[in-house]
Amino acid sequence: LREYPSADIVRAVLEGKTEVGIVAGHVSTAGLQTLPYFRDCMMLVVPPGHALAARRQVSFAEALPYEFVGMSAGGAMHSFIAGVAREHGWRLRLRIHVGNYDAMCRLIACGVGIGVVAESAARRHARTMDIRVLRLEDAWSEQPLKICVRSLEALPGLARALVQVLVQQAGADG
Repeated sequence: LREYPSADIVRAVLEGKTEVGIVAGHVSTAGLQTLPYFRDCMMLVVPPGHALAARRQVSFAEALPYEFVGMSAGGAMHSFIAGVAREHGWRLRLRIHVGNYDAMCRLIACGVGIGVVAESAARRHARTMDIRVLRLEDAWSEQPLKICVRSLEALPGLARALVQVLVQQAGADG
């Protein structure tokens, strides 16, 4: 199991380098079979006492003046957020890159910066860390995910079973 930007995952599935991929809904999956997986929202996580901490929701543009804790450079989340900033002509002030949401939320709780985190992870970490979770108002913050394969019927048994479990789990969660 590896994390890559969605476009790279689509290419790997199309080229037969992997059997199954999970990609963002906005990425073209032409030539592949897809199944809806689940929808997650990107949230802004800030430390208590931050200028935005009392807000319930903000636009991404309102967060840009502040320093960010970002995910690993070249990872799917960093590539996505950097792409959003680039598309709007914005500059992201990255203070540090980390490898996972746990490390990101810990640094945010310590006041190192703010960050964009998937809602499921942000809410989970907010139960055990002193962080504030704010909804991002931007349309791009809604992230429908989908499972992609070359052919569901042609998948090896284990890969097909994995897809079935993922689809069932997504249905139960959502």
